[in-house]
Amino acid sequence: MYLMSSSCLDTIYSHVSIREYLEEDIPSSDLDKILRASQRAPSGWNLQPYTIIVVKNTEKKKKLADLLGGQNHIANSSVFLVFIVDYAKIVNAVEEHGKSLTPLLSHFAEALIDIGISAGWAALVAESLGYGVTFIAVYEDPCRVAEILETPKYTIPVLGLTIGKPREKPRKRPRQPLDQLTDIDTYSDYRSKAKSVLEVYGDKADRVFNYIFSRNKYYDKAHRNILECLSTTGFRTTY
Repeated sequence: MYLMSSSCLDTIYSHVSIREYLEEDIPSSDLDKILRASQRAPSGWNLQPYTIIVVKNTEKKKKLADLLGGQNHIANSSVFLVFIVDYAKIVNAVEEHGKSLTPLLSHFAEALIDIGISAGWAALVAESLGYGVTFIAVYEDPCRVAEILETPKYTIPVLGLTIGKPREKPRKRPRQPLDQLTDIDTYSDYRSKAKSVLEVYGDKADRVFNYIFSRNKYYDKAHRNILECLSTTGFRTTY
């Protein structure tokens, strides 16, 4: 039986997002450990339909920071990992095998799951090595991110991870209570769960909900851009 070490649990339970970094490079040996954790993450069918672009170039990080809402922690991080849904290599592999493939939304969903796991493992190792991280959604306008990173057809950037030595020590944010976030065998009362959601946000609920759920705001724009990018990069969005 495998036991999770207390240091691993401590890393998970003490996680906070870090948005201020010291001006220090990450040694190649540490970066290799972080990337190898991503490499070893579970993947459906062992397909690994993603590529991780390690952005070190200062000017490129600045361009991405400006494009992604002026998030300066992207520009100030030591490295910015961008996880790309990559069916360019899968389509080519299938064609080399004598068959054809048009990626579907279900393939895109599979890649998103794999990327979530891979990025999570990278973050865990990075934090265990003493670095700070922040996850960044890069899908608001993924095709524009793809232009900066010069990715080919059948690829869509979806997730970023800033990594660097922390300059700050923010407080942990509250989470929904475990007894409301988990159920045994069957789904319980969603009204009770809703109260937990509201309690987490408190007086920030109106501002947060307005930003993420109102028409023509962040997710409304992202919805349109994702569908357009999927279509223009070769994914089949209708059945």
